[in-house]
Amino acid sequence: MGSSRLLLVAAIAVLALVCFHVGGARGFSIGSICNPLLSARGPWINGHSTFYDDHGRGGACGYGALGSQLYGTRFAAGSPRVYLGGLACGMCLEVRCVGSRACRRSSVRLTITDLCPPGYPNTQWCGGGKLHLDIGKDAFPIIADPRAGHVPIQFRSVPCAPYKVLKLNLRGHRWWLEVTALAIPGSGRVLKMEVAGKGGRWVSMKRAFGAAWSTAGSTLQTPISVRISIFGKLCKLIAKDCINGQIYNGRQLSCAYTVGY
Repeated sequence: MGSSRLLLVAAIAVLALVCFHVGGARGFSIGSICNPLLSARGPWINGHSTFYDDHGRGGACGYGALGSQLYGTRFAAGSPRVYLGGLACGMCLEVRCVGSRACRRSSVRLTITDLCPPGYPNTQWCGGGKLHLDIGKDAFPIIADPRAGHVPIQFRSVPCAPYKVLKLNLRGHRWWLEVTALAIPGSGRVLKMEVAGKGGRWVSMKRAFGAAWSTAGSTLQTPISVRISIFGKLCKLIAKDCINGQIYNGRQLSCAYTVGY
């Protein structure tokens, strides 16, 4: 029993040593356990696709105009089965057309920024638990002739761009804070977000909607640090003293981050 405990403690110590605070570009080269820039490719999944124009609104994930600036025309709205209540926000996908005369040979990389609602007039495609992507109108012609209107596709999760700086959209005031994070590396998907005011402890936020996380009821003194847990990795992205000065609706920030456990 004693030797087993020693082995367990040693394993935990090694894991903690590998994961602890390997920030900066040099830290990302240590391996896959804590490298947020690496993310496994998922299997190809069968579905269908249509196309639409979000008119720069940024979609149900709450990215707004900043999302349009960052992701451009390479965005997609997922049916509820893909969107998963906002968990898929920020996920990067590779999409290709299959089994149709309208298909083209190229695939396209997209980011989930929106929900394709299952009600009318989308019931045929996004209702009933279907796997559907409504992709940007300028991205659809890369994979298929837009005259087809809709095509069968295959899609899979892929690593997002190697973002080194987080983009944050803020809303709130002294007693309430809402944060939407963009440019998430690796899987792109945020599992948990925490904030810590100056000299304070980490406070867990709740998913408000889409990619927006909020906390209320306690005053946070600036500067405020942000800590993000991403899908598929043990480590966390830590933007120390990221939020400084006045908090107001629509404020946008760019924050460098380190990697910690």
